[in-house]
Amino acid sequence: MKHVKILSMPDCDKLIYSGGIIARQIGALMVVNDENPIDTLSYPIVAGGQKMADGWLPPGDECMETPVVCRAGQKISPREFAKYVKMGMHEEIPTSAYELYGQLRENGSDLVLPIWASNKETIREYRIDLEINDFNKEAFCYSTDTAQFYFEAYFDADDHNDLYSQLMSQLMDYMNILDTEELGAKIIFHTVDTNYRDVIDRLNSEPIETGYCDMYKPRK
Repeated sequence: MKHVKILSMPDCDKLIYSGGIIARQIGALMVVNDENPIDTLSYPIVAGGQKMADGWLPPGDECMETPVVCRAGQKISPREFAKYVKMGMHEEIPTSAYELYGQLRENGSDLVLPIWASNKETIREYRIDLEINDFNKEAFCYSTDTAQFYFEAYFDADDHNDLYSQLMSQLMDYMNILDTEELGAKIIFHTVDTNYRDVIDRLNSEPIETGYCDMYKPRK
């Protein structure tokens, strides 16, 4: 026989990623097997934030498989954030970088740009290397693991307009995230795939009005 217990964790400041959301864990739902306690399962309960007054159970993994993003109020690097953006894009209902960033900010956390080891100055220019794989009629574009920001797109092979539109939409999400005095940065795309150089050129030449990101002039 199984029964359910609720473990309350009201003072926990741990932010977790589960089921396409970043939220503070405030408890755990325990599914206890009376005949075999080793089979006990636990699922995180997270704070509802500004939208929900009560805690809720996100549609994700068990507690032991749920990644910890950071502590509430802590800042993380764009590369660390990119891991959760990639996860969010692969959920049954995809989550955007902008949505995840809003959840991070709602819990008092934020991004912090890395610095150069040589002079301790903030790094404000980022090259995004894109790999594009064609599979007969379909194609997949994604940023490499060396990138600080994650991009991906599924599209019909040779549909350059669709690829451009998807990447531009994701780029604008990042621009809305980064366009502050503290986070202002420039993103430049690159690929070794000559068949899609026109898409890269369009992305890098598209003037984008920002206050701090220096994205108006063509980027090389």
